[in-house]
Amino acid sequence: MGRPLRSLPAPADVQALVVATYDLPASGVTLLRTLVNDVYRIDSAAGPRVLKIYRHGRAHADVAWEARLANHLADGGVPVVRAHPTAGTFDAPEGERAYLLWEWAPGALPGARIDDDVAAEFGRTVAALHATADAGGPPPPSRERDLPIAALHGVLEPADRQLLDLLAAALPERIAGAALDRGICHGDVSLDNVHVDGGRLVLYDLDRATVDYRAADLTGVATTPWWPAFLAGYRATRELADADLAALPWLRVRELIANLHFHLVDKPTFRGTDSIGEGWAERELSALRAAAGRLLA
Repeated sequence: MGRPLRSLPAPADVQALVVATYDLPASGVTLLRTLVNDVYRIDSAAGPRVLKIYRHGRAHADVAWEARLANHLADGGVPVVRAHPTAGTFDAPEGERAYLLWEWAPGALPGARIDDDVAAEFGRTVAALHATADAGGPPPPSRERDLPIAALHGVLEPADRQLLDLLAAALPERIAGAALDRGICHGDVSLDNVHVDGGRLVLYDLDRATVDYRAADLTGVATTPWWPAFLAGYRATRELADADLAALPWLRVRELIANLHFHLVDKPTFRGTDSIGEGWAERELSALRAAAGRLLA
């Protein structure tokens, strides 16, 4: 039998790795999450930390850049968790995997506490991230973002394939053909990646950060009831042109296509086809159909 597709490091091995790499005596290790990456809580006398072990295929250079970006943002006053400057690798059964030690994000997920005040602060925080990344952020690695149209053809019904093709054909003119603001983005702006800590919001989870259209960071928030408050907070801190706002529905289409590929093609390879029954793929597909109805009418 060949290599396994992925492995899950045991907490005892993670503890030894942390002690050896970071000289951090760990009193306990708890697996918090395993999906694309494996995330562990590290307890120590210095307080909790997080060790993220990235999926095989994520380059060490990308992870090291993520650490530099986080620390540049934090140095610039953006409330984002810092990373240890040392990113490491180890040989897993499936191949080399990179890892990085992070601060523990203070506070807690917003949950039901989201309101216009929190949303406005969220907008100001994301705007501050964009502005600070512009001000001498570390040069990002080159990362192409191709639409996985061919792979989705094999798992979609004919009618949905036709909608996908029509949307994909229109995307270049609606996005790449427009004069949109580009720069380093967080890559996954959502309430799942922010903690409320007193009167501030703390961002974390930068592993999808890259250079992109800045409005792409706003697509998820733009579908929520508190979008007006978020947008007002963002624009109070940093300019956002009307052309960027006009591109939001098309950037959302691009995001939905990428999400569909993850839930229908990528995730089943390591979670099994049962994962399709979780409902994520159907929700994204329904949103894509609705977008096609609006944008192609």
